[in-house]
Amino acid sequence: MAEVLITLGILGVVIAMTLPSIIGKYQKVVSTTQLKKIYNVISNAYLMSVEENGESTGWFYTMVQEGGGPNTGVKDFYNMYFAPYLNFKESAYKKYKIHNFNGDDTKIEPQQNLGAGYFVRNPDGMCMILWANNQFMVFTVDLNCEKSPNIVGKDVFDIIGLYWLGDKTLVVPWLSYIQTGKRTRADLIESCKSHSFANGFPGTCFTLFVYDGMEFKKDYPWR
Repeated sequence: MAEVLITLGILGVVIAMTLPSIIGKYQKVVSTTQLKKIYNVISNAYLMSVEENGESTGWFYTMVQEGGGPNTGVKDFYNMYFAPYLNFKESAYKKYKIHNFNGDDTKIEPQQNLGAGYFVRNPDGMCMILWANNQFMVFTVDLNCEKSPNIVGKDVFDIIGLYWLGDKTLVVPWLSYIQTGKRTRADLIESCKSHSFANGFPGTCFTLFVYDGMEFKKDYPWR
């Protein structure tokens, strides 16, 4: 009996040590699948919209640019150019906290109160928050919506940006800076750790994911 108890004790210690790693790897696999799927869904919706509405360089951006700042035209813009090609519905779920890499909390709701945020949800349980200013609109995705952990770079990502002061096409935020040598991969990692809704946006976490071949490398800042 004593030997059995000792064996069970050893097994318990081993399981306790290895279980967090197993769970972490599983979560990365799930998040990888979800990110690839939502990225393809948004990208395909954009291509279908271009096919029907013409090149995005000629889209009606003034509905989100009026007044030189954020306004409720984000909803109208989304409904005109993206909603017909996405299986997302307007979501009443709008207020929750996002945990940044450094442990600080940022409330999503201030973006909504500014009139810049529009929340939608798809049948898979993902939420998108679309927000804009006088330069761009960003598709922020929460892979499991109100469910935890709500951590930037883990289940909350800026997937795609539409920069109407640039070439007016859909792009992965910050990826061009890496491709042109203005930033390095190390910069992406540090930026992923620091960016939050309070001081920017967590776009570089998804950029790092894309740059690494649509996967989470071992040094990805997964908290």
